[in-house]
Amino acid sequence: MQSMRDKIEEILQKEHYTFAQLAEYLNLSEEELADGLEHKTLELRYLEEISKNLKVPLYSFFRSTSELPHAHEKPYFTNRLWDDDGTKSPQKLKEEINLLKQAIAYKEAELAKNKA
Repeated sequence: MQSMRDKIEEILQKEHYTFAQLAEYLNLSEEELADGLEHKTLELRYLEEISKNLKVPLYSFFRSTSELPHAHEKPYFTNRLWDDDGTKSPQKLKEEINLLKQAIAYKEAELAKNKA
């Protein structure tokens, strides 16, 4: 099972940030952040801050990527409906709709398997 730090680092990499930058943003040393994640003693407020700023739901840190469709391409649900300048982007909205359709199809397939 992938550790919480691994999951966070995977998101950071996709967003072009480093673990060191995250620690600095949270006003923690890299060692404090790593230790808190490893021993599951990191305060919830830090996880909420990470979740909010990386635009991933808090629960994504606790889920297995194998539970999600196309985990190798998009392991976490991200909400990217706006461009960097804050305006709504029709293209990003279409991408978001496609991701949600994939998630629905995956859940429907899981439900069908469970009924059989």
